[in-house]
Amino acid sequence: MKLWPQKKWKQVLLVLFVFFLAVVVVLAIVGTYVSSAVNKDVVSGIEVVNPNGSKTALVVYQTGLTSFSKDSSYAFANGLGESGWRVEITTASSQAPSNLSKYGLLALGFPTYGSSPGMAIVRYVDRVGDLHRINTVIIACAGFDAGKSAATMTQNVHATNGTVQKSLALVSKSTWFGIAPSEGRGSPADTARQAGTQIRP
Repeated sequence: MKLWPQKKWKQVLLVLFVFFLAVVVVLAIVGTYVSSAVNKDVVSGIEVVNPNGSKTALVVYQTGLTSFSKDSSYAFANGLGESGWRVEITTASSQAPSNLSKYGLLALGFPTYGSSPGMAIVRYVDRVGDLHRINTVIIACAGFDAGKSAATMTQNVHATNGTVQKSLALVSKSTWFGIAPSEGRGSPADTARQAGTQIRP
């Protein structure tokens, strides 16, 4: 039995089939790796911004493939600090505070994958369970369009008895297909910081 065909057109088809099969396998492996990397819980300590603030806010963020969601969450936390809040900031993990009774505000920062919020932030909200009507700020970050993931997280917060006070759909300055959606509007970090300064304790 011959594995290599004699006719030229059959040889071309066999090479194309093997190449296609190799591409599918590589994409499946890369997709599995990226999915597990971006949706895993990352444990960190709690950092405090403006320790002498009059009320305490909690900012919980999910890390992503880039620092975009982290940078935006920290910018928002700094804005809150400027407006008089004491802010605790940490990553979305099993170690993040789940008892929110001492907090006057909750902010959720997260990357967007496939138009949906990252799974680590969704798991965090599920772990908390009842948000007891806490005022919540959503900070959805994406490379192109964050609106759908912001809307999805808004629904999640409402479903767990939270109150959405503000929803930010931030788009990175990086370009996709030559388009820079944020061009001319100030940086996403500036937008997040400004939003934080507008919320009073």
